[in-house]
Amino acid sequence: MIFSLNLAKPLGRLGYLANLVFFSVVFSAFAWGAHYLMTVKLPESGAHHEAEVAAQTAYATSLAKAKKAAAGKALSAEETAKLKAEATEVGKKKVEEAHHHASATWAPFEIFLLILVAIFFGGYASVATQRRMNDAGLHGALWLTVGHVGTWGIASFISFLPYFMAAGTTLTWLTATSVAGVMILPLLFLGAGKGDSHDAHGH
Repeated sequence: MIFSLNLAKPLGRLGYLANLVFFSVVFSAFAWGAHYLMTVKLPESGAHHEAEVAAQTAYATSLAKAKKAAAGKALSAEETAKLKAEATEVGKKKVEEAHHHASATWAPFEIFLLILVAIFFGGYASVATQRRMNDAGLHGALWLTVGHVGTWGIASFISFLPYFMAAGTTLTWLTATSVAGVMILPLLFLGAGKGDSHDAHGH
């Protein structure tokens, strides 16, 4: 069975690759969903509400001042439209300010969610890595270290990719993650075991 949490089940090279691709797609979707929720959805919902309140307050204040200055005379349509336009501009500025503030407020929660994604991603991928090493006969402290460090490195990068892209540090972290990719590369080529024959027969 290709997807299993049972470490005793063999996992061939193609099966291992399938596991990595599947987990990458699934947990990448979770990471981008968390990023969107914390940087767009939640901040914008609060920002638009604050902007609406600010615009209404600005319009009411400006209208009261204009009526006082007009000494009780009715305001023209042009004057009223101008006040509404000014209030709208106040609202737009408030949206930007509120969104920036809300993004800063929700940022720690985004990090927390991405850490959870990385933990689950790394955990499932580590099971696949261990099954692959067991099947290939790659034992010892060196293989354990290389295989699992590489797995967690890739899982962490994919999980935090939305954050890296937003911060403009993708290339920096990609360089470091390429080392992790090299670390697990032998698992895709070395040690054909029972899992490879299972993969070949579609089991």
